[in-house]
Amino acid sequence: MPPKLGILAGGGPLPELLVRACQDSGRDFLVIGFQGHAEKKNFADVPHAWVRLGAAGQSIKHLKDAGCQELVMAGTIKRPSLASLRPDGWALRFFAKSGAQSLGDDGLLKALVKTLEETEGFCVIGADDLLSDLLATKGVYGHVKPDWQAEEDIKYGIRAALDLGRRDIGQAAVVQLGQVLAVEDAKGTDALLKQAQKVRMSGPGGVLVKVKKPGQEHRADLPTIGITTVEEASAAGLRGIAIETNGALVVDRDAVIKAADAAGIFVIGIDLQDHPDVSGDVVDGGMIIADRSNPLVFLIAGEASGDFLGAQLMQSLKKETEGRISFAGVGGARMEEQGIKSLFPMAELSVMGIAEILPRLPGLLGRMSETVDTVKRLTPSCLVTIDSPDFNFRVAKRLKGKGIPLIHYVAPSVWAWRPGRAKKIAGFLDHLLALLPFEPPLFEEQGLPSTFVGHPVLEGDAGKGNGPGFRDRNGIAATDTLITVLPGSRMSEISQLEKIFGETLFLLNKNFPQLRVVVPTINTVAGPVRRLTAEWPVPVLVVEGDQEKFDAFAASEAALAASGTVALELAVARTPAVIAYKTNILTAMIARWLVKARFANLVNLILEREAIPEFLQSACRSDFLAAAMEDLLADTERQDKQISAYDEALKKLTPKGHSPAALAAEVIVKVITKETPE
Repeated sequence: MPPKLGILAGGGPLPELLVRACQDSGRDFLVIGFQGHAEKKNFADVPHAWVRLGAAGQSIKHLKDAGCQELVMAGTIKRPSLASLRPDGWALRFFAKSGAQSLGDDGLLKALVKTLEETEGFCVIGADDLLSDLLATKGVYGHVKPDWQAEEDIKYGIRAALDLGRRDIGQAAVVQLGQVLAVEDAKGTDALLKQAQKVRMSGPGGVLVKVKKPGQEHRADLPTIGITTVEEASAAGLRGIAIETNGALVVDRDAVIKAADAAGIFVIGIDLQDHPDVSGDVVDGGMIIADRSNPLVFLIAGEASGDFLGAQLMQSLKKETEGRISFAGVGGARMEEQGIKSLFPMAELSVMGIAEILPRLPGLLGRMSETVDTVKRLTPSCLVTIDSPDFNFRVAKRLKGKGIPLIHYVAPSVWAWRPGRAKKIAGFLDHLLALLPFEPPLFEEQGLPSTFVGHPVLEGDAGKGNGPGFRDRNGIAATDTLITVLPGSRMSEISQLEKIFGETLFLLNKNFPQLRVVVPTINTVAGPVRRLTAEWPVPVLVVEGDQEKFDAFAASEAALAASGTVALELAVARTPAVIAYKTNILTAMIARWLVKARFANLVNLILEREAIPEFLQSACRSDFLAAAMEDLLADTERQDKQISAYDEALKKLTPKGHSPAALAAEVIVKVITKETPE
């Protein structure tokens, strides 16, 4: 006869199934029902004792008095705070000895099992030892099968769930169309499914993936599904559930199959040995002994240049991890092409300048809270914020100390204004990726690890434009004078420059009667740009997309551009340019007080001289701009000098042995894996 069994009962049907198994086999048992967790009606007619969860000493006394030698833990327990637990003396000693408050659920349960066995003399067994028929088996349950897209989502879900498990946070993730919608935390699967319902996208529903944590103590808290899981998954708009073969429990299999078929969703048992590319190296018994890195990276970009950086970075991260990576966050069209589903439109963050930000502050604060809450919920392997410091630094500050590495891409221009920012951001960031070679020392002296990765514009296609082809397909004659005009990527910039640029073209057209203008723009502001430039006094062609922009650069004799990243793109394209910039009066007054840099154009900053003409604020006048453009268009020697300056600056921007995005990806992976970046 097997020894008397103590059943430590939480919520759900599993404890009741164990009671029935004992009754059917004639085995003696005692149920310790935890108040507020277990269902009282399930144990009214069997040997039991009701105990407060924190009264561990009382539970052990009941078990020993009853002669129990083996213990099994079963049912759901919501992890309470220390205050609400009200631990007794036994529990306090356990917490002090094990450091339980700093442990995740699996770490806590491992420590508890060890103490119950080594200190109290019990033998702890798993629910699957008594109810082996509940273990998930390989293959499809019922009539509904996953399609190819669902299979892909399952792979992504395995990655996300294993990453959670390695950090002892949860056992499950919901993935839809390759995008991680939600991951499990201490609140459990019910909360996970409710969150997934809130953020689900249009199209085929997502998939819930549940796997045990790598190296998990299998005698406690194995992933479990039942009828309720199926019903809640269906209500959340999911189309399927995937569970780990021999690593998860299926309570009332026949009822689960019936419920799944009725709901039109699939349930499938998955063997991690069939997915070594996402689950790691597997040995007999399904234990993962050498997990590969399958990180979830949360990225935030707030404007077009950041979207470009983010897309290049995502592509390089895929190469660096051999595709074993998933993404979430905020981005634009380029990042979405690489697989991110933006939490909200990136254009909502594309604002700069104090006067421009103030009217939109309530909305920005709301998006900030939404972003912070999402990062906390997803608990990614790291957060990568890209430029846009007004928004991103506030998000990062609120996530400091949450166990998520915080990496910022694009160093703030402390060399230009507010140098004290270097010390402040060193207080909450974990690593900084700098685009300019002179930036890392400014932050490292404040204790912030920093890496010069180079400027991503170097690996773009700005220098590969087809000028003749652009002129041919747009009916621009070889004798026409074509210039590229770039009034900015934000409406706040465009609204300040479009009138001045229009007046500049009016003046320029007097000496260049065959003047033609091309305005490359991005889809988020293309409509307003077309309306505003339609008033300009020369023929204007508005184009969208990088290839059109780069072809326009190659086709143009010169460019008139707002200061920004585009100045470096023009350098790569070797298109001579005049740079202009103007903000509203309030922002300009504050900038004059705070800004310390001599130049706005990055080429001039790198070379420490005005190699490219720039006209800022009060100097940003149509007569000045027209004169500078006329001089540039009429003087090939000026053009050649600019091109030589471009080459000199770009050489200084190029890191040794890496493309910028590849080096950035390498650093991020090292931060995630706790290696020290060089």
